[in-house]
Amino acid sequence: MCHLLSNAPALEKRFDLLKSKAHPKHEVRLLKFAHKKISLLIAVSLIIGSGASLDAKSKKDKDESRSQSVVRELSGEPVKLLDSMPPFMVWRAEKPKGNIICLHELGMYNGVFEDLGKSLSKEGYTVYSMDLRGFGGWSDPKYGKDGQMDLKNTLSDIKAAAEELKKREPQTKVFLLGEAMGGALVLEAAAKFKDLIAGIISSAPGGEHFGTLNNYTTVASRFIAGNKRFNKGEKLVELATPKKELQEALKQDPKIRLNLEPRELMACQFYMYKTKKFARQIASTPVLIVQGEKDGESRPEGARKIYDKLATKDKQYLNLPNGDHYVFEDTKVDNDAMKATIAWLDKRANASPL
Repeated sequence: MCHLLSNAPALEKRFDLLKSKAHPKHEVRLLKFAHKKISLLIAVSLIIGSGASLDAKSKKDKDESRSQSVVRELSGEPVKLLDSMPPFMVWRAEKPKGNIICLHELGMYNGVFEDLGKSLSKEGYTVYSMDLRGFGGWSDPKYGKDGQMDLKNTLSDIKAAAEELKKREPQTKVFLLGEAMGGALVLEAAAKFKDLIAGIISSAPGGEHFGTLNNYTTVASRFIAGNKRFNKGEKLVELATPKKELQEALKQDPKIRLNLEPRELMACQFYMYKTKKFARQIASTPVLIVQGEKDGESRPEGARKIYDKLATKDKQYLNLPNGDHYVFEDTKVDNDAMKATIAWLDKRANASPL
């Protein structure tokens, strides 16, 4: 969900108005100037960030539309793993073969791994799902600026969580599993924290999206208009998965934030472009790349490129003909995906350290 679509970007309307008032020979110069201005604004936003607040009307409309929505039923246990972070959602195994830290997609929260966590716990894995900064429990006012989306600090959170689990259970291996933006984060974590991580599962990490040029125009126009959050997430959900039941579950869940700031979208997209670099830096950590063929948001070939760039010899590519953008965040994880994931984990959990 790192990009947004629009059939009539506000910026294009502004350009048309300016063009109608300009002499024909100045039109090309005008458009070039506007393009440079947009590029500059995008660059500045990535360097200094922007703390724009949620538009009051947008928030009111969202609250009213979801006041009667159905909350996803969670069987996991909220656990305060680290004092500096919101509680993790945990699904415990009786005799854990390994601990798994799950990282969600942009806009989601720790509860979206409910079916995955419940299923893996029955197979002997304790699952710890964390809220990424900017989402879920981080919306609590007590976190202040620390609760805003920040990928660098989120990476530090991942390291701190892995260190805490190793401290509590030194003999139990720690794995990471992430989807989309979460999939990119687990790649960087594996590249930088190889002594902590026994293996990673990265789903839809490619970052190559359909309609990229139109997406940039839309986000840039929104940034110029004030960087306020806007809700195009429901349309993206419809593109990301063809499953109507899953679409409704994601749209109706009040803990999922589908209205995003342009700054957040740009930060996510530019971060996803680094995944090939992360892949080259993973020298030996086991990696499973997962991609659904019915993903209408991210191009499947992007995930294959990440796989090809991996330096580690212990790598596997799982292609799912019936999979979409939400392989592991689905309300019911695909049986083929679950079986392959468990088999991959069992092999690495029982393997001796190199």
